[in-house]
Order: sequence, then structure tokens, then C-alpha cells
Amino acid sequence: MPRTQGRRAVRGAVAAGVAVLLVAGAVGGWMFFRPGGGEDRPIVVGTTSAPTTLDPGGAYDTGAFALLSNLYQSLMTFVPGQEEPVPDAAERCEFTDNQLTVYRCRLRDDLTFSNGDEVTAEDVKFSYDRILAMAERAAQEAADPGIPAEEKFSYAGPAGLLAGIEAVRTDRRDVIFELKHPDATFPFVVAGSAGAIVDRHSYEELTPRQDGVVVGSGPYVLSDYRPNEYAELEPNPHYHTESGIEAPKEPVTVRFFVQGEDGTSAEEQLAAAWHEGTLDVNAGTMPPDFMAGVNHSDPTFQLAESTGADIRVLAFNTDADSGVSERAVRRAAAALIDREAIAGHAQHDTVEPLYSLIPVGYPGHATPFYDRYHDTDVEELRAQLLQAGLSLPVHFTLAYSRGTAAEAEAAEIQRQLEDGGLFDVDVEYHEWSEFIQHVYGPRDYDAYLMGWTPDFPDPAAFTGNILGEGDGLATGFRDESVDRLIAATEAEPDRGRAAEDFQEIDDRAARSAPVIPLWQSKRIILGGRDITGIQTLSSGGGVLRLWELSRI
Repeated sequence: MPRTQGRRAVRGAVAAGVAVLLVAGAVGGWMFFRPGGGEDRPIVVGTTSAPTTLDPGGAYDTGAFALLSNLYQSLMTFVPGQEEPVPDAAERCEFTDNQLTVYRCRLRDDLTFSNGDEVTAEDVKFSYDRILAMAERAAQEAADPGIPAEEKFSYAGPAGLLAGIEAVRTDRRDVIFELKHPDATFPFVVAGSAGAIVDRHSYEELTPRQDGVVVGSGPYVLSDYRPNEYAELEPNPHYHTESGIEAPKEPVTVRFFVQGEDGTSAEEQLAAAWHEGTLDVNAGTMPPDFMAGVNHSDPTFQLAESTGADIRVLAFNTDADSGVSERAVRRAAAALIDREAIAGHAQHDTVEPLYSLIPVGYPGHATPFYDRYHDTDVEELRAQLLQAGLSLPVHFTLAYSRGTAAEAEAAEIQRQLEDGGLFDVDVEYHEWSEFIQHVYGPRDYDAYLMGWTPDFPDPAAFTGNILGEGDGLATGFRDESVDRLIAATEAEPDRGRAAEDFQEIDDRAARSAPVIPLWQSKRIILGGRDITGIQTLSSGGGVLRLWELSRI
């Protein structure tokens, strides 16, 4: 049986289970099926985003970002209801010059790591320096022909977010960041996982820690962890913060759902676990056909819905040896992509078509990919490709990884691009751990489907972080005019006033098409009737605020 048919069979079984459970809900609902236990039993949260590592120095994926803020502290953090970051491990942080190039933070004096060590300004400096040092090591080894390819250090951490740092200094309890250029978004970077503070005595400078041990000072301590299975978190009795966040009182177990060996997707497994009653909170992604049928008024569970900040993109490797290095190829692909069909056929209308790198809800949102390409016909594109000296059909590989709809999505894009004879696309599936390493390491995919979760709630997380020096999607794209516009937005503290420059960046991105936006997510979280806090569980930066959850 083809794998796609097998998945339909599983979804059918899940759908049948849904009906049984909702009927049961009339007489007590799925709570009847929930496991028993005392009042101190953990709150069980299910997610389809498993972290690749628990070391923030090597983490640049949604699974890690979702979990790590629960285990580590940063100098700043985000709290529900506020768009601007607030102090966390710091007493205060501020720019000390009008040029926005010197950022100074005063560290609290009552912080300890989970191993009992004091949190010091030197630990903060070390945490930033090691990220940049690991990125430098990877770059040096990549350029060294004397090191065999299989022995080269491959790095997939958040160094791109820190690319604007010139130096980090300490002055007793103060940490001073000297920036290469004005950057109004730097406080947002500090508040994210890239700014997580680690114990300099417990982490190596040039190698990410891979043993699953966490030494942090966040609201939780890690009591047990099995990669791709679960993380057990206990409240940290020594947690202190300037943010006003209350220390959690209950343990939490996060269950990770990943692609099964039998081909069952992570989303399907999560849906099954939810209906078996083994989860208190469903914070992951479930199959689109299931999500389309969720009854928002069902009394047996809680539902929190919001416009998501996550976007899905088709990214291109623009290096000279790539099959999509020519701009004409990427522009033709951008013109052929039918987002309505992707959202409808592959995603069952559980997402919104997106024609901009900057999603709805952010300053600078427009529709440049629609405005520039919506009325271009196939023959016009054919002429442009031939004029660029290309042989038709243009051949390239399209890689994708996890997600129930990812296979259908890749197949739909392949069909759209190959209709008309302009392209010949080979579609390849790769396991997530392999996929993400190849995207950010050897970079040997021509094109790839990726989700993008903003590093912080600002348009720059979709423009500068993707198109700028940090090259967040590893496309290799650089454009001096875009760099100048990015610099202008970074120098403007009033983000609304920067909207015009953001729109111009977006338009130039559409012109060169190193990245093609496909859709914007809808965020849905399900929770048991005895759980509070699901409305504020998810942040705009992808963090799971597990400390917001409690049991009634």
C-alpha cells in the first residue's frame, strides 16, 4: 500500500475516535479516559516540535526555542500582553547612547544555576561568546581542505542572530554589548533563546553539549529527558526573575511526537494521544483535515485560537553551483506557485495564503509576491528562462521534512512547477535531524520547504533575519540595497515609522525571490477543562510558556 494511502487509513481511524470521544463527552467527556494520579501529577503537554538539542548555543529550531526558555534565563524576556521585552535575569537593560550601538544590562545578584553555581556577568559573556566562537570554528573548518568532510564541525546554532555584536564586556555585575551598527531590535534578540545564559564551568566553548543535561536558572529544572520522546520538568525552587513571572508550582511533562518508523506522522500520533486522553494540553500541530473539523464550541475541552506568527516558505540555495542560482528560475517558480491550492488541497484551509515575507499583523505587511507575479503567464516565463540562457525544463531537487501535510504540499508544488513544461523537480524526503543539518551545514539542497518561526515579535524577524547578514534560512542571498534598508529599519526605534522600509525590503525580496512565502499559520491550542493558562501558553516568538499552566 502506498504510504499516502496508509496515512489516510490512520487519519480515518483517528476521525472515528473523535466521534466516539465527543459522544462520550456528553456524559463526562474525555476526562473519563484520563489517567489517574494525585494532585502532584504533572501536567502533560503534547507537541510535534521536538528539540534537536538542549544546548542553546547549538539550537536554532522551533522545538528548542519552544522549550529552552523554561530551563534557561535570558537577561530580558517577553511576558503576555506586552510587545516589548522586560528584564528577567537583569535588573535593567538599556541603550546608553543615542546611536543604539551600546546596550548595557545590570545582572541580578540572587541568581543560581541548577547545579548551585552563582550566575555571574562572566557567564553571560561566555554564553554569547561561545555561540560566535562555534560559528567561527565551523567556518574555519569548512574552508580547510586538510580536514575530511565527515570530520568537519557542522554548526546549526543561532549565531546569525548575534552577527551584529562587535564585543561583549563585563563590569562587575554589568554586561555591556558593543554593536557593529545601530540596532533597535537587539533587546528582542537578548530576550530570546540566543540570549540564554549557561554556566561557563558546565559547557564547552567550541562544542554544543549533547548529553541531554541542562544547567540553567529558568523557572524549571530538567529531571529527565529522552530525545524525541519526553522532557520532565520540575519547578525550580531557586528561580528569581525581574519580570514578574510567578514561579511555577506544578511539574510538567512535555511529550514529543515525531515521525514513526511505520510512516505514521507526528501529527497523527499527537491526534491519537489527545483522543486517548493521555494529554492535558495539545500544543502541537495536528493533521489539517482533523483541525478543519474541530468543533470550537464543544464543551468537553478548551480551545484557544489566534492568528499565528509562523510562516511556511519555499527557500532556494542561491549559490552559483545550485540548480536555482539564476534569478530567472526563482522568479518563474514564484509566478507559478498557487498558494490558494496549497492552502486548500494540502492544508484543508487551516492556514492563510501569504504573499509577503512579513505576515499579517506586523508593520510593513503588504502583498508584493501577488502584485509582481499574479498575471504572468507560462509563455512569458518560458521566454524569460530561454533569454537567461537556460535549457528547459530546468531541473532541481526539492527537499522537505516533517509534517502530515508536508508530503502533499511538496507534491502540489511539484505539480504546479512542472505543469507547462518549464521545470523538472525531484522531490526528496529527509528525516528532520538530517534535513536541518544539511540546510545549515553542507547546504546541498537546491530548494527546500521550511517553516519559519520569528525569533522575536518584530518585522525584522522576517526581513533582516532571513535576508540579512545572519541568513536565517541559509539561502546565501545577499543584496547591498536590501542590507542598507535593513540597517535603516534597525536604526529606527519607532517600529511603525519603519514600515515603509520594511515594505521596500519585502518588494526587493519578491524581485529576486530567494525565498517564496506560501502561507501563514493559525494557532490552535486545546486543553482540558481542569487546566488554566492555555490562552497565554504560546508566545509570538514560539516559546511555550509552560509556567502559565496550572491545574484547577
